Amino acid sequence: MSEPIVEKAAESDSGLRKRRPSADRTNDKQNKDDSPTGPTVGQQAERYVVAFSEKIPKNFEKAVPYVVKAAPIVGMIVDLIHKSIPYLIQAWKKLEQIRKELAPYKLELLLPSFIGFIMCFFGGTFVTLISAFEAYRMSAWPHTYQCLISLHEDFMLFQEANKDDDVKDDDNDGVPDVLQISNEALLQRKLLLFLKTVDPKRITDAIKGINGGMLAVIATLKLQFAKAITLGSSIAEGMKVPAKTLVVPLVTAALPDDYKRWGETIVFFQIDSIAISIAWTLQRVISAVHSALVGGLLISRNMLVYLAEMKIVNINHEETYLDELVGYGLTALGLFFQLTFGFGLPFPLNVLLFPFSVMEWFLVRVVMSK
Repeated sequence: MSEPIVEKAAESDSGLRKRRPSADRTNDKQNKDDSPTGPTVGQQAERYVVAFSEKIPKNFEKAVPYVVKAAPIVGMIVDLIHKSIPYLIQAWKKLEQIRKELAPYKLELLLPSFIGFIMCFFGGTFVTLISAFEAYRMSAWPHTYQCLISLHEDFMLFQEANKDDDVKDDDNDGVPDVLQISNEALLQRKLLLFLKTVDPKRITDAIKGINGGMLAVIATLKLQFAKAITLGSSIAEGMKVPAKTLVVPLVTAALPDDYKRWGETIVFFQIDSIAISIAWTLQRVISAVHSALVGGLLISRNMLVYLAEMKIVNINHEETYLDELVGYGLTALGLFFQLTFGFGLPFPLNVLLFPFSVMEWFLVRVVMSK
């Protein structure tokens, strides 16, 4: 009894299909028109990550599942960045428009005042970051700037070639070739395209230049803060002598029998940490005083130059003590601000300047490393 019903339903469904051929063709055509001409940037990035996981050596094969699981996340992030680029360009154009409207006020002349403000009020918070910036600006930035321009030009060439490659259909089957090959073949294809597009000598020189600039900055920071590290080591050595007699026995007695041999190590490790912290705090205070003094004078003298340029007040800072009075006042205010917050950042500055805090933390670890 159920078979006639099934047959009847099948005939009915067949009749519906016969009566709606034009709608199906329309939908098929619409789907074909809506289909992407090539993979999205996120899909490409995801496939690159998967292809990379297939090349991981056997010694690190335990990391393969995690790399594969991270591939969709990487793709989403890349897609998000790619989609945000038009908005960033629009924001940049808006800023350019605002800059043109403010051009009569010559605000670019106040850049030294902005730098002085950072040094005056945050010199002790971003000690290594400010020192790295100054070292890089004076020694490596001109050459690095040319290297970055070279890398940007090569990247743009590769980007154009990559766009053409993503829609290439050599077999004329209506599907881009990059969607019909394995992840490993895709990675190899893009690598060969990159090698064919960029200038090897220029990109090698650019990478060497950037790497050399970074190494020069790290060497400068290590040399600059070597006194603080040496002072910390000296303080630690002086504290270890009485601690070995007075503190180590107490700590050792408090530990279980199986862990008593760790007593001296624990005490000496804590002493090293405390001594380095004391030395680093002293260095931070010295740097804060110096930065506040330089920053305060930079603000006051730059403001006099700006006012003279705008023909508001014509005062030569070489012929007056006004710049020193204002600069020293700003120095005192900047030091008071930093000491009040213990060289920390109050809300919402701690949120706004969080990336700089991360860079400061990283540079401190680099300087302290042996």
